[in-house]
This record gives sequence, C-alpha cells and structure tokens, in this order.
Amino acid sequence: MSGTLSGVRVIDAATNIAGPWAASILSDLGAEVIKVEPLKGDVMRAYPPFVDGVQTQYAAVNHDKRYLALDLREERGREVLHRCLGGCDVLIQNLRPGHEAKLGLDAESCHAANPRLVYATIAAFHPVDGDRPGYDLLVQGESGLMDQTGEPDMPPSRVGAAAIDYASGLWLAIGILAELQGKRDKASVRVSMLDVASGLLNEKISAFLATGVAPQRLGSRTATTTPHGAFPTADGYIVIGAATDHAFARLAGVLGAPLGEERFASQAGRLANREELEAAIAAGLAGEGTERWLTVLDEAGVPVGRVADLESMTERHRAESRTGFRAIEGVDGLEVMAPAFSFGEEEWGPLPTPGDTGADSDSVLADLGLDAEEIAGLREQGLVK
Repeated sequence: MSGTLSGVRVIDAATNIAGPWAASILSDLGAEVIKVEPLKGDVMRAYPPFVDGVQTQYAAVNHDKRYLALDLREERGREVLHRCLGGCDVLIQNLRPGHEAKLGLDAESCHAANPRLVYATIAAFHPVDGDRPGYDLLVQGESGLMDQTGEPDMPPSRVGAAAIDYASGLWLAIGILAELQGKRDKASVRVSMLDVASGLLNEKISAFLATGVAPQRLGSRTATTTPHGAFPTADGYIVIGAATDHAFARLAGVLGAPLGEERFASQAGRLANREELEAAIAAGLAGEGTERWLTVLDEAGVPVGRVADLESMTERHRAESRTGFRAIEGVDGLEVMAPAFSFGEEEWGPLPTPGDTGADSDSVLADLGLDAEEIAGLREQGLVK
C-alpha cells in the first residue's frame, strides 16, 4: 500500500488501545513506528485470547511496528529515550496527567530533545480532572453516551465495542497528520477521550442546548423519525429506516393496513402514534423470515438491512469489501481488520507477527545512533530487554 508517510518515524510510548491505534494508522500510511514498552511489556500483552502465543487485541492495534523495551524509571533510560527522540518526528503517549515527567515523557523534556517533534497525547478527561485514570467504559459513562444507549426501561448500556478508544485514536492521528504538514516547532496535539465521546452525541447535545429538553434513550429507535429502528421477523431482526414520507409510503404498500391510515401519513402523525405504528409493523413482519423481508422491502425501495452477527458480518466483509482483512504472518487463523480506506486499486497485504517485548531493541537503538558497546552496557545495567 502507498507509503504516504515514508520517512516519518514515530515513537509509540502509549498503552492499551487508543494511543497504539493512532500509531497503527500512521504505520498503515507508511510511517516507521517504534513501540516503546516497559521491560515487562504492554499490559495488553497479558489479556486473553491468544493464538499461538500472540494476543489478538495487541496484534490488532500494534501491528507492523518495531519493539523496544526500555526502563524509563531510571535516569539513564530516560536519557536514552531523549537521545532517540532526536531522530524521530512524532511521540505518542497516554500517561495519566502529572505522571509524564517521571518517565521523561513530558512535553518540555521531549521538545528539549527535539524541537521539531510532534508531541501527541491522549488523555481520558480534562486537565482540571487531575490524574484520574480513565478507560473507555468510564468515559462512555461520564460523556452521556451510556445514558443515551439502551432500551428506555432498562439500565444504561455500554456501546458494544471500545468505540471511544478507537475514535480517540483516529482523532489523534488526524491531529498528528495536520502538525506534520504544518511543520511547526514544538508542535503538540492533545485529544480528550471525554470530548471525543461527547462529540459522538453532537446532534443530541445541540438539540438539548437549544431546547433544554434532554432526549431519552430509545434503544435502536430515534427521537425525530419513525419507523427507524430494529424490528423482529419470524427468525431474526431487520433494521428499517423509512424516515421520509416517500419511503414510508413504500413500506405501507408492502405491509398494508393499518399503515395506510391517514394518522400515519406525515412524520408528525407517525411520531404522535409511534407505539401503535411500530406494533403494527412488528405484527406485519412476524409471518416471514429475515431473508424474505430483505428481498421484498429492498425491491420496494424501502431502506432495510439485516442485524448481522459477527459470523455473518465477517463472511460478507471477506467476500465484498475492497479492504477486507490482513493476515498475521506465521500465526494460522489470526487476522485483523484492514484500514477502511484504500488507495486506487492497491490492496492491503499481510502483516508481520508482532514481536515479543524488546524484540527489536538492539536494531532500533543502533538505527537511532547508539553503538554496540553502549547497547551492551544498557543490557548489563538491566535498562534494555
């Protein structure tokens, strides 16, 4: 795939998902990414499941990197890091606020080592929140996202993926790309996961600020249109998005009475009679299976889709997607999602097996200017693995 960022060198000193995901995006675009880990490795390396000894989630966000294990708790280890930064373009870190300086990963120290460095940070919350630890789940809760997710008569629900981690990594990568283009000295990019999560509620927050009325969670439905949600069939679920009058008329033409009644003719009328309308649609769909309704409604011009499980989704993605999956070489059956974008007719190829903690320490340090004697000395001191 196109090496758009060929020649760009990135230090990924982040853990878990969000920061490493941003670094992986840069790697997919051609940057050289060096994963800097403590001697015991990133905490994600220990989480199941494993395939042939490779942790699957770690592979998903740490593919195609070089692996340097360095003890930043020691002054000599921090000196080595800062020396390495002189040959790098970007540093990514996600330590709790106030803890960066202890490991030499604060902006002042890093920019002193290299004023041209793009210093990139992912934080869970805002500076005023101090050094609170933060994870995707906590941020989903505090952002309002969980309050808006789930059925109205059930407790708030977490989105069924680490959505904020991945979205935060994407925003950080965008900011880094902008700063690489701008080429400003002492550039810095900061992403708050709380801001990212709240931003996903953009239209709901705008409506609340304008009206003072807080929207309520509605499951798969929306507050402004109906029918627009998931409906049961005889053997599963489908989603129908007949939000416009034209689309609803087509749905009514398929399902018949009582959808053709005047009280359902306008969006305002459908919202005023939401419960009766949605019950009638569910009753109309109950007699046939999912595949039948997908065909009939699609042919009628009704926006419709299946509620896919992961098995059917991956089968479809493999058969249809231009990007597809990327195999991890040397690990039978382990694949990761390819980036959602493609360049022309190019295809994403396989990825090397993620290295063990410190697998590339010697070669990375040599490439960044340390000689063999220095590297051996660091090993003797227990500062490098």
